[in-house]
Amino acid sequence: MVKRGDSSRRAAIRQVAEKGNSCPYQGLKRTCSLIGILFVLITRLLGQQDISIEKKTFEEAYDQGKAAFYKILKVKATTLPLEESDQHLLLNAEKKIPGLYEHLMNFYFFHEQGEGPNETSLNSYFLMLSAAMAEELVRTIIEVRPSDERTALKIVLTSAGYYSRKMSPIYRKYLRPMARYTKAQSAFPEMCVPEAHTLSKGKGVKLAIIDSGVDPTLNEIRTRILKSKNFLDGSKPLADKGRFPFDWDGHGTSVASVVYQIAPEVELMIIKIFDEETMRDAPLTRWTAYLIAAGMIWASQNGADVINLSAALIEDAKPVQEASKLCWDKNVVVVTAMGNVNNPEEKEITCYPAAYPWTIAVGGIEKNNSRLKIWSHSAEGNYIDVVAPAAGVWVETPSYLDNKQLPRRAFGNSLATPVAAGSIALVLSAMDKQVLDNLKKHPGQLVETVRKILRTTASNSVLGFNDPNPSSGYGLINLQRAVEMAINLSKE
Repeated sequence: MVKRGDSSRRAAIRQVAEKGNSCPYQGLKRTCSLIGILFVLITRLLGQQDISIEKKTFEEAYDQGKAAFYKILKVKATTLPLEESDQHLLLNAEKKIPGLYEHLMNFYFFHEQGEGPNETSLNSYFLMLSAAMAEELVRTIIEVRPSDERTALKIVLTSAGYYSRKMSPIYRKYLRPMARYTKAQSAFPEMCVPEAHTLSKGKGVKLAIIDSGVDPTLNEIRTRILKSKNFLDGSKPLADKGRFPFDWDGHGTSVASVVYQIAPEVELMIIKIFDEETMRDAPLTRWTAYLIAAGMIWASQNGADVINLSAALIEDAKPVQEASKLCWDKNVVVVTAMGNVNNPEEKEITCYPAAYPWTIAVGGIEKNNSRLKIWSHSAEGNYIDVVAPAAGVWVETPSYLDNKQLPRRAFGNSLATPVAAGSIALVLSAMDKQVLDNLKKHPGQLVETVRKILRTTASNSVLGFNDPNPSSGYGLINLQRAVEMAINLSKE
């Protein structure tokens, strides 16, 4: 063992990383052979939420898996080139990194979706899954390059949300309605939102927001929450309800407040996978991708019709790619953001999961002097579908934050995305039930029908374009026309 400053040890670590695993993004694109073998041998036992498992049986299997996980970490810590501090922590992980197994298993359990239960016992399944999780954790630590401030292990734990805030506010003293002027959004008149609300408000549609949680003090948001899941609280998958996903960042609450403005009667599913304060400086690792994928899979398993994912990755992450395809197969509409860029050179950077053919990609517009134009910080790409307001959008933030701003004007394609997601909720709600059921019979058919409706009814002329293009796609959403087209599907 050597100290962090030992250059020869650092060189050895980097040499191992560069032998086929030079960066964490490459690690996201492959699965080690052991993991592959395990998932070929077993299918996704417990992968569906309606499976009945006795609590005692589950607890026993879970505890056996936990013991195996820490045992493998100890073995790996003594055989692989790790920094001294990381090696010491892994050798004593159960005590030195309290709740590590619980935290990772809470979302790792969901990242791989198979065909359902088979004859494999629950105990064997958890032993295999826990062994795979330990192998992947160590593998990621080796892949990640340590910084001067943090060891590779700490970087990995940060990217996995291990240090996220777990406290719960005394929120009931903050209960309040949303501010009135959040309804005065720019470009809503051009999108024909008021006219669309005479036809549909999203009733009966379940919309999942995968983000940093939500502030339940907002009356309009709290009363619309149907289900919630906190992937950062270390609760046991399936067995524990877990903590409510309180928003300590503000991003998720902002997104939810925009969804409500578009679709006030939609049912919300709040899924927490991110904590800005503790995760913002960490590079993407496979564990970040597993968090995102778990949120998507959980939403699809629990009946979501639409998923709002206001996130843009600059690397193709296999778990997110597979989760996007799974949602498409299940006809769950995944709405995601084009990236935010700071200079023109970054405009054409590829954004994921927006670039996947199974998602709806949303860019941003702004309004200056009554004129609509593409938001100057919105990324471009020939995969963009439509655009929506992204600049100066009125949003709500958590009441219990020390730096609260109630409400505030915000910027980013993260806000254009819930405008589109809420719009899709109105479209689905307006569809005839028989038409909706028929479209769901075939993988992806409902998603592609929604995409066609958005593209066909959107307007590029209001932005000064004649044809679809990498900046605006098919144009600004026209919600009234989109809802009318959805209604008329039953007459075709």
